[in-house]
Amino acid sequence: MSIFDQLRKHSVIQPDSAYLTAHRFTDGKGFPPSYIDFATHLSWGRLCGLFLIYVPLGQHRDSWTVRSPWIKQAMDEFYAEMEYDELFLLEPDGYPGLEKSLLPFAMSENGEYLAWDLAHRSSDDELPIYVLAARMGGIRYGAPNLYDFVERCENDEAVKTMLGPGYTKLPLTFEPLPLDH
Repeated sequence: MSIFDQLRKHSVIQPDSAYLTAHRFTDGKGFPPSYIDFATHLSWGRLCGLFLIYVPLGQHRDSWTVRSPWIKQAMDEFYAEMEYDELFLLEPDGYPGLEKSLLPFAMSENGEYLAWDLAHRSSDDELPIYVLAARMGGIRYGAPNLYDFVERCENDEAVKTMLGPGYTKLPLTFEPLPLDH
């Protein structure tokens, strides 16, 4: 039983399972297993009282297929304008070039983005998660996968490392959200 099984208390909006299974990234592999587990067990909603995790929902405005490309375009434009003397925008855990391999899949209600590092897939097909600070004011390492990310959200010290010193541990909750049209 995964951590996402424990959080499922309501029926969920079914993600586009065909897309979830068939989609391939530039490395020829699909979504990370922890994300697939999240999408199929919980789907669209608010995780840990803070994070909106985008899952494939066709062309709905909160679908991963819509939000991820939109956020990625904004990221690419921002980082393309960054000057070499502004490398502090990659700190504390980013480095030049990392921003190019990041692909967003979630947003916090405080403006942070969660993004996978497509250049460093692990042997178990997981993608490392990075947290882009609000207004892309820094990049922090989050976790090696979504399971660990959620577990770290429950830990007071770990959440500060991932999200910043102003955070305290987050509740282990999931709230399904309606699909507004």
